[in-house]
Amino acid sequence: MILVFKITFPITDPILIFALVLFIILIFPTLFKKLRLPEIIGIILAGVAVGPNGFNLLSQDVGLSIFSQTGLLYLMFLAGLEINVREFVKNKIPSITFGILTFAFPFVFTGLLFFYVFKLSFIASLLISSMVASHTLVAYPIVGRFGINRNRVINVIVGGTVIADTIALLILAVVSESAKGELDHIFWLRFVGYFLFFLLLVFIIIPRLSKWFFKNYDGESGTEYIFVLAMVFLSAVIAEYAHIEPIIGAFFAGLALSRHIPHTSPLMNRIEFIGNTIFIPFFLITVGMLADLKILTHSFPLLLIIIALILVAVFSKYIAAFITQKVFKYNRTERHLIFGLSTARAASAIAIILVGFNLNLVDESIMNATIILILFSTLISSFVTQHSAKKIALGQENENPDMEETAERILVPISNPRNIEQLINFSVLIKDPKSKLPLYPFTVVDDDDKAVENIHSYNRVLEKAKSHASSTDNIAQIISRIDTNIADGIARTVKEFMITKVVMGWHGKVSTKDFFFGTILENVLQKTGKMIYVSRISSPLNLIENIHVLIPPAAELEIGFKDWINSLLNI
Repeated sequence: MILVFKITFPITDPILIFALVLFIILIFPTLFKKLRLPEIIGIILAGVAVGPNGFNLLSQDVGLSIFSQTGLLYLMFLAGLEINVREFVKNKIPSITFGILTFAFPFVFTGLLFFYVFKLSFIASLLISSMVASHTLVAYPIVGRFGINRNRVINVIVGGTVIADTIALLILAVVSESAKGELDHIFWLRFVGYFLFFLLLVFIIIPRLSKWFFKNYDGESGTEYIFVLAMVFLSAVIAEYAHIEPIIGAFFAGLALSRHIPHTSPLMNRIEFIGNTIFIPFFLITVGMLADLKILTHSFPLLLIIIALILVAVFSKYIAAFITQKVFKYNRTERHLIFGLSTARAASAIAIILVGFNLNLVDESIMNATIILILFSTLISSFVTQHSAKKIALGQENENPDMEETAERILVPISNPRNIEQLINFSVLIKDPKSKLPLYPFTVVDDDDKAVENIHSYNRVLEKAKSHASSTDNIAQIISRIDTNIADGIARTVKEFMITKVVMGWHGKVSTKDFFFGTILENVLQKTGKMIYVSRISSPLNLIENIHVLIPPAAELEIGFKDWINSLLNI
């Protein structure tokens, strides 16, 4: 029997569409992460490739459109949820000043450019100006990586983002509503009335309902997640009935709920995980599908628009950062940090221009120009932020807590029985002689049908580790864990037992799978942030005569620097 598979393009089979999108989400972010490029760009470019203007694999069908709209609302909800309103209030004067400046300069310059130079309509120019005036903190994770979260300008930047994005979204509300009628006094009365009604429901009713729910419901966090999602879509529906764009409802829902969802809670973890892995990538793919990058080589006027848009967008944000620095007497590096963090366009820009495109206020050329702007601005933001964050980290005192103040707990993951002695010996060597806490020999067992049997088998191996530790006059407490993968098992154990150091073996080989998905070591580093010793000792420790130490730049600013120097001295 011969099986014949006939596939027509664009693909219409919903199962095949979903499978293709999932593989895009799986492969492209990982690939761009390896290339040290923003993952958002990888997903958008993948959408360009599979869309009607690429290989024509996908089209905007109903199912994909639903996921896309959900992703857009989710994106704006997360943008509001991540804003710390209390920190904004503490730094309100610098934040409001920077927010107005970082909105006003791009807004005015872009409006003049598109209205007088490129001869677009007033409404279209207004929409594009609000898009350029907004920004997204794409490079914010770099700040955390360099440990400068407490720098005085960080909260100012976050607060300014609230101001700029809120004004941009309010202008979007006016523009989208005016596209359906004239801007007369009746329009303004109706708009203000609807908007006040919307604010009443979102900032009074929804927070009180949420407070009541979280206080009285003590059940599965899955139900809590559904409740939060329901509040987001309720806010979007209220906004829609109040003649305001649903994305504004989702954004304000995030602001309203941010006080009731702790940033380190399991609920927040679920919200970010589901959004960042499913809904938002679906939306970004559909954004890429709208672009036609081929016309860049055939349309000189469009190329001119793109160049002018990028120059105005970058230059105007720099002016805002420059004036903010001078007014509040920040240093030059902090000015660059302000500029770097505020120059990226992503979430708000995509949302605003997509609404304008759907309302026929802007055409395909502006959509393409926006995607190119997102590409360049996120790259500029990443590079400038990294450079300035590194200089600030080098110049400031290390205010991070000293690891010596925390009780030392050493976790020793063991997968190969032959490495038991060398791992335990090394752990004893780096262990603080004054510490009375045990070592923690540890193993992870796959969560399958043989999990219980494997636990017993590995426990016998761990007992050998315990026995060897006892021979060195050290106590050992063995730990076995069932988990889906080794890195997650180690990460969860580190949190539960308040581990300060991890001693791991290393086989010295990197497979194709490890290169693409990351080694266990890379994943553990990313998930734990703890001090990790990677050991591969081929001869007895007492026979080692020389130790060569390779130290990267700015290592003295890292958490635990003194501690690993002391461990080195112990060795």
